[in-house]
Amino acid sequence: MQELADAAGTEVLAASLRSPQDVVDLAARGITACTASPDVLAAMLVSEATDGAAHSGGGSDGGADTDADGDSEPTGGESTQATPFDPFADDSEPTPVPEVADGTTSTAGTAGDSTNATDRQPTVDSGERSRREALSTFRRRRGTSRAGAEVAGGMVRLPFIPPTNPQDAVISDDAIAKAVEDGTDSPVLQPGDMVAAQYEVLGPIAHGGLGWIYLAVDHNVSDRWVVLKGMMATTTAHERAVAESERAFLADITHPGIVKIFNFIDDPRSPGGFIIMEYVGGPSLRHRRRRQPGNTLPIDIAIGYILEVLPALDYLHSRGVVYNDLKPDNIIITEDQVKLIDLGAVSGIGAFGHIFGTRGFQAPEISRTGPTIASDIYTVGRTLASLIVKLPVTDGVYDRGLPTPNDEPLFRKYLSLYRLLLRATDENPERRFTSAGAMANQIIGVLREVLAIRDGRQYPHLDTRFTAQRSTFGTKHLLFRTDQLIDGIERSVEATAPEVIAALPTPLTDPNDPGASLLSAASLTEPSEVLDTLKAAQKQPDLSSSTEIPLTIVRAQLDLGMTTEAVLTLRGMDDRFHRDWRHQWLSGVSNLLTSDYVTAQACFNEVLNTLPGEPAPKLALAATDELMLQHQGMNTTRLLDSTVQKAALALTYTQGAQQSPDYSEVPGWTHLSQDPVALRFHTIRLYGLVWATNASTVSAAFGLARQLHAEGLVDAAVAALDRVPQSSRHHRMARLTTVLMLITEQSTLNEARLRRAARRLEILPTNEPRIPQVRLAVMASALDWLRAQQEKSEAPVRVAKAPLFDVEFTERGLRAGIEQGLRDIARQSPFARHRFRLVDMANRIRPRTWF
Repeated sequence: MQELADAAGTEVLAASLRSPQDVVDLAARGITACTASPDVLAAMLVSEATDGAAHSGGGSDGGADTDADGDSEPTGGESTQATPFDPFADDSEPTPVPEVADGTTSTAGTAGDSTNATDRQPTVDSGERSRREALSTFRRRRGTSRAGAEVAGGMVRLPFIPPTNPQDAVISDDAIAKAVEDGTDSPVLQPGDMVAAQYEVLGPIAHGGLGWIYLAVDHNVSDRWVVLKGMMATTTAHERAVAESERAFLADITHPGIVKIFNFIDDPRSPGGFIIMEYVGGPSLRHRRRRQPGNTLPIDIAIGYILEVLPALDYLHSRGVVYNDLKPDNIIITEDQVKLIDLGAVSGIGAFGHIFGTRGFQAPEISRTGPTIASDIYTVGRTLASLIVKLPVTDGVYDRGLPTPNDEPLFRKYLSLYRLLLRATDENPERRFTSAGAMANQIIGVLREVLAIRDGRQYPHLDTRFTAQRSTFGTKHLLFRTDQLIDGIERSVEATAPEVIAALPTPLTDPNDPGASLLSAASLTEPSEVLDTLKAAQKQPDLSSSTEIPLTIVRAQLDLGMTTEAVLTLRGMDDRFHRDWRHQWLSGVSNLLTSDYVTAQACFNEVLNTLPGEPAPKLALAATDELMLQHQGMNTTRLLDSTVQKAALALTYTQGAQQSPDYSEVPGWTHLSQDPVALRFHTIRLYGLVWATNASTVSAAFGLARQLHAEGLVDAAVAALDRVPQSSRHHRMARLTTVLMLITEQSTLNEARLRRAARRLEILPTNEPRIPQVRLAVMASALDWLRAQQEKSEAPVRVAKAPLFDVEFTERGLRAGIEQGLRDIARQSPFARHRFRLVDMANRIRPRTWF
């Protein structure tokens, strides 16, 4: 189009138009080739061409400019451009103007319309209509219901809470008058008052430690809702300096889970001025809890809310400040969000001066230590406890401490939750969780157990501090005992400490440790080589502060069988290591190997106190208790009376919904005990908890079955092993073990149980090598039971005519079946002497004949 700018007359211009459409476009704009100067027309056409290229992506060359080297660059690539869009174009088009006979256009209106076009009302701009409609839709859909937020990796879906009408939050005059009568100061701001000529007060919405809190409208920012709260008065230069610093970090807090701070206003009506905050429309957690049955929240929902709060606290802690006043009143739920409000108590870590908090939630040591991360963790524990159980109250304040499992059924059912709350609210701040992130990690582990116990839903433990279980223990002994029929070698049915340790998970390496990279490179090296490498690495200055390297040295020593050296290494470590849970874990392992079961029990119990959401210390404690029972010779002895049996059985979570048993006779809830009754009770409970939470820990399933079988609870033991999934390589082992458990408990053996065992064996694949010897064991138990029944009764014992396997269910039929089974097994025996012994047994057992 630039050549049009060089044209000298209208004739040249008309000849230069690319198409008749160019003339039409110009005519529509009131310009013709014969009335406009060439310069004007050329400039307009150049402008039209440029705009068209910008909007349509370029001209005939595909929208690209070519430089001297032939490289192409997209046009408009360096700036943002507007694309015209008019959703109301069809609605805002002007009425077509009719033509008259002479070809001119009429300026008159349509028939019956005497108004000239110049007198018509202007149409509404389509862009303004679009903006108005979008704003109307936006406001109308405020609080539109959605699915709610998923937290904890999808384990919990928090309910969607519609936002409340801000004006409904204003306290009535009668409620204010009653509060004043009870000794509360009157509000200093009244409805209609203006603050800083910007904020119009609607009225008070709550009363806090620094006076009334008000709802207001910010007329300078689109009439948004805000909250005004008074700040602490300052009388000295030091207090004013502290207040200024607090304002500085409050204004810089930016987290989606924390209410926004908009402004600070000095006002004579409030000695400390006002802090202007975002208004969050929604109920508090306290309000939400009081609307629930029993005035408590479901555990998973309460944990979900706390998990949403912890990242906000972690953010504050990372910025060097603590919240100080966490409680259900200061946690607001709005739509699918959870927000912390009321930042008036926020202060620097270790800051001096007034520390605001709420009795019943505030840490007891705060007046001595000042605000710390540990004091905030204490308020988290107290808040969670207040949401799920009814804490004892004295004079309107929650009592310190927690109800025991004896007093609180919820803690009996979810003991890991109880341990988590115990650690979070420990009187010693050094024993609490070290960070909000560390607490969140363990809460997720506890949540997994809660959902598994309550709903039967199992989720993978992704944030564990341990490796997966390396192997299994106690899964083969009962079945392997039948291999004595093949080779004559007697086998033990008891677990051993080395077998347990070889199967237990091991702690994962801390990736932030200075020696983490070295340990990762040496992970596939032989233990002896690792030991030499790590001892040399300890002497390097940059690795001298590593915690992982000394602990890995101990682990390598244990793997090499150097138990004494490992024990000495652990004892020689300084206090920094003794406070580390991994030191306690390795101490428990080494004490198991030296048969010091009491010390091992104490070490694993300490690990469980530190990591209540981890399954590894629970499995280790259960195995240790079982080894202690074996050491006392009580592993196969009935120890529990019927009341404690029912209580233990209810805590295995394998029998479905049951009526709550009597827990008054249980032997306590602490694991530090050598009493056989307590050991059996806790072994059953811990194995059951681990097995209910994770279907891959088959060691727990077999351990639970062993303990239940020892108590004569055969059906419960079988039910535990029946839950081993078919996809597990231990499924056949579990089925064969249940067959043996059904037939070895003589006190409860009957024909129905014998036939049940036989049916279980018949449906197993025929390629299972141990079927012949287990089949022989079933027929031998049936023969013993039949003889015992005949001795008790003078009349012949009547049994069903149906055969057992393929033999008659009579003494003669069973003798014949056992004889044939012994001869078949004798052919498989690898030792001649044992083969002859089996043949002799077959000759003695066969039924008597005349030959």
